[in-house]
Amino acid sequence: MSRHHGGERVDAGFYFNLDHWAVRTVSGKSGVLDGSADTTYLRVPTLTVLALAPLMGAAYVVFLPFAGIAMVLQHLGRKAYGAAEDAAHATLASVSPAWRPGEAHFAGPDEKKADEAPQAKPDTQVEERLRALDEEVERRARNER
Repeated sequence: MSRHHGGERVDAGFYFNLDHWAVRTVSGKSGVLDGSADTTYLRVPTLTVLALAPLMGAAYVVFLPFAGIAMVLQHLGRKAYGAAEDAAHATLASVSPAWRPGEAHFAGPDEKKADEAPQAKPDTQVEERLRALDEEVERRARNER
């Protein structure tokens, strides 16, 4: 087996591309190999190709079912992973506490102090200011019409 490079004129035969793992057939008396000077080819004798072709076909027939099984297992694995991920997100969303700003439930209400606490009286100054603001808003709304 001799080595050749892309762009080189070679005799007819079978040439194996080492970069792409492909066989290039040169027909006639001679031809030019595809690719640049960096592309490496290996000339394979015709008898070797004839001996390897049935072996490659047998390997294809033997390993094709395994490839199919591997693809089905990969598909099922991805589906199972997605279902587990969705279940984990749903579980975490249901057990995580809701965010309620302004609420604090550290110890709960103190029953004893709640009974003794005086009733809160409304602040009259605040209520008078709110009434004045309501009147001001109504007056401005009437003027705009």
